[in-house]
Amino acid sequence: MDREIFLRKFITIFIYVILGRCFYLQIIRYPYYYNRSKENCIRTIKTGIPRGIIYDRNGRILAKDVPSTNLVFVPFDIKNIEKEIEILVQITNLDVSYLRRKLNKSYLNPFDRVILKRNLTTKEVSLIEENSYNLPGIFVQEGIKRYYPFGFKTSHLLGYLGEINQKQLELLKNKGYEMGDMIGQDGIEKQCDEYLKGIPGGIQVEVDALGHQRKVIGRNEGVPGNDIKLTIDITIQEIAFEELGSRKGCVVIMDPRNGEVLALVNNPAFDPENIIPYLDERKHPEKPFLNRVIKGQYPPGSIFKIITEIAALETGAVKEFDRVECTGEIEVGDRVFHCWKEEGQGWVDINLALPFSCNIFFGTIGLKVGVSQLIEYAKKFELGKPTGIDLPGEAKGYLPSPKETDPLNLSIGQGPITTTPIQLVTLISTIANGGNIWQPFIVKKIVTSKGETLKEFSPFLKKTLYIDSEVLDILRKGLKNVVEFGTGTRAKIVGLEIAGKTGTAQRAATEAGLPTHGAFACYAPYDNPKIAIVVFLDYGSSPQAAEIAGRILKRIFLPEKIEEENETDSEILEE
Repeated sequence: MDREIFLRKFITIFIYVILGRCFYLQIIRYPYYYNRSKENCIRTIKTGIPRGIIYDRNGRILAKDVPSTNLVFVPFDIKNIEKEIEILVQITNLDVSYLRRKLNKSYLNPFDRVILKRNLTTKEVSLIEENSYNLPGIFVQEGIKRYYPFGFKTSHLLGYLGEINQKQLELLKNKGYEMGDMIGQDGIEKQCDEYLKGIPGGIQVEVDALGHQRKVIGRNEGVPGNDIKLTIDITIQEIAFEELGSRKGCVVIMDPRNGEVLALVNNPAFDPENIIPYLDERKHPEKPFLNRVIKGQYPPGSIFKIITEIAALETGAVKEFDRVECTGEIEVGDRVFHCWKEEGQGWVDINLALPFSCNIFFGTIGLKVGVSQLIEYAKKFELGKPTGIDLPGEAKGYLPSPKETDPLNLSIGQGPITTTPIQLVTLISTIANGGNIWQPFIVKKIVTSKGETLKEFSPFLKKTLYIDSEVLDILRKGLKNVVEFGTGTRAKIVGLEIAGKTGTAQRAATEAGLPTHGAFACYAPYDNPKIAIVVFLDYGSSPQAAEIAGRILKRIFLPEKIEEENETDSEILEE
């Protein structure tokens, strides 16, 4: 009897415990478990992270997001890998080894969608839909892609997007990035990635217990990141790109009054919307991804004579009308030093030596100044160190120690010294503005999606050099004469005074018949400088570089003359 009573009480208590637990779970904890069940059966499939728009200084769009379609697959649903690879190879241009690697890989969650290819063409979408029965687990999904209206013309300036890699993910894991996200890999896209990156959007789908999609029930709209306004003038950018043409090299244009970069162009360039073909170095040995303006390190050649002249005049090593006889060569010890003009320049002073770029004159005064002084003056103009431009990966060039070079070579910008085109445009800008070294910059303003200014960047004056006014006058007069009657006459334009300096640097011993680098640094107008330009050619002469700079300046300052010439040419053709 006692046992029967005990059993009844036990059962009663047990029932009350069960009822209490049910009440707790279904009534008290209902909101929590309801949300958990929703999370289990409703998933958001990311369609991409929207990015802010990049504008030029006048509000023209340089980069924005547009809708796209991607090829994706669910690892769990793949049935016959080899058969599906065979079909995909015929439809797309995807490599067999790439497809095998992606489809055979073990994924942490086999029900997650993995992107096989982005930005499918209309034809590819149609063919995939036609073959959907034979491609279980593989399908087309909407997404977003980055659109660059000016394509090759702005590729090195803006950079491109790429899928985040493991190393980047480890560095950025605390900033909300996930594997598969697209991030800026170079240029402004990389420099301002944290500002451009928005909140991801996606499609809400209902899945079964195994994770298979059953139906689409809604969507979460992504929120774009901040917009970026640049100092670049896309009209000038296009002019520079067109005038550089097919020549390998670069052009950088800056406002010498404040350091605003107005154009930055490189060739060869690449398609920022489809970089894959350019990754094969065998097909593209010219390094299409190299931003020569900030990463190319070259001997400055005769452009360095600007520094040699300032050093010589300020130290008293030479006076304005001191003359040196150039016979075409001089002997220093057991070495013969040549001028570019074999027969020599005759008797020249500094007013003729700079326009005609006489190596013998500058070598002679370089010996008087001494290698240590030349290096110190180069340091004053910040050669051999990064300019601080707001682009990733800037090189610093190289300024040798006195033990590594000699005054003959250094005085004409040869030997172990290297500079970048952005350093040279900063140098010529400093001469143009009278001694101010401005930090070059490209990002002008960062604006929220609501139009509010988040950050605004002002010109930054790094330092001001005191250059003796008489020295500066002599130098500027010489730079003007370079274009008027010297080595830079191919830059000469009727109606516009230009000051500049040519520079030809040896790639290797000229006796071997190898080509040279050709460069030209200039500013205009001469009396009121508003534009500073450096044209640098990988293979070419300085007169060719000067001609390119002249055509650019003519289109910027005298567009009406271009129109008149075009009309005249048309009339001649009609006749």
